[in-house]
Amino acid sequence: MKNKILLIDDESSLRRTLSLGLSQRGYDTEPCEDGLSGLKKLELFIKNNVPPAAVVIDIQLPDIKGTRLAKIIRFKYPGIPIILITGYADRLNPEEIKDLKVNAFLEKPFSTDELVDQFEGIIKKEKAEEPAVAAEEQDAKSESAYVLIKTNRDVDLFEIYKKLYYLENVVYCDATKGDYDIFLLLQSDTHESLEKVCDDQIKRINGVDEIDFLPVIRPILEESTANIINVAEDAFSAGSLDLVKDRNLGNRVCSYVLVEAEKERIDTVYPSLRLNENIVYCDYTGGKFNIVLLIHGSYFNEIDRVIQEKIINMEGVLRVKEYPIINLFEM
Repeated sequence: MKNKILLIDDESSLRRTLSLGLSQRGYDTEPCEDGLSGLKKLELFIKNNVPPAAVVIDIQLPDIKGTRLAKIIRFKYPGIPIILITGYADRLNPEEIKDLKVNAFLEKPFSTDELVDQFEGIIKKEKAEEPAVAAEEQDAKSESAYVLIKTNRDVDLFEIYKKLYYLENVVYCDATKGDYDIFLLLQSDTHESLEKVCDDQIKRINGVDEIDFLPVIRPILEESTANIINVAEDAFSAGSLDLVKDRNLGNRVCSYVLVEAEKERIDTVYPSLRLNENIVYCDYTGGKFNIVLLIHGSYFNEIDRVIQEKIINMEGVLRVKEYPIINLFEM
């Protein structure tokens, strides 16, 4: 059987050239144009007990940064060799590359023979082993929901905010700019109990004019996609990735972003957003917007750039609305 190589690079000409050259040298190459499709293909290989002899990853990918992709693969499949490639070596942090503990690093342009030499060296040093699969993420013990609130302009927003902030089921309460004035994240045992909180408490607060209730639900994903998300979350919780998964963001700014995506595209849109390094939270919800994001950045222009370059033009995304978080205590 030929050694199988998983090649993840968004440059179509390079994928074609390397696939042809590797095939002529006895390698079976599986090309992928982005990180998500590469992860899904890798899951499929492992499921069918045909792990690749190596994974080649371009650092600059359109959906997932190559270094983050390498960390995810290294976390779940530590026995699979990884080769990083890039045309921008001068922009890389040498310590970051060293910490990845990849098997080889090649700077573009390189020849097929140079890549084969790396494979041969890896094969001699390591025997292919099927690594253990990380344990699946446990189901959450509580239900969550976002409540989007519009207030009466004649009532003091800060007074409404304080009343909402101290409600028992409120996890986060954020004032925002836009047609919604406040975003709440609620948690309880059931969605029904959260709806009761809305009806019995939130709607009765003087100055609350209108609310939209968006229950957080589990999206229906292909098995391979769900596995990828579970592995990434395990890697996050194990400290393998640098993504901040709490609200202790120091001097950084944050925006909520509401995304309406085609339901038939959720299998690609949702994981791509969830794995983006600027996105702190990505929740699938019921309601007129089916994805709620919390995005952080050093400044709001950085968040705007992420929205413009990584979200708005994503296939399957129909509508995007940003709500920058404001600090009422500083106003």
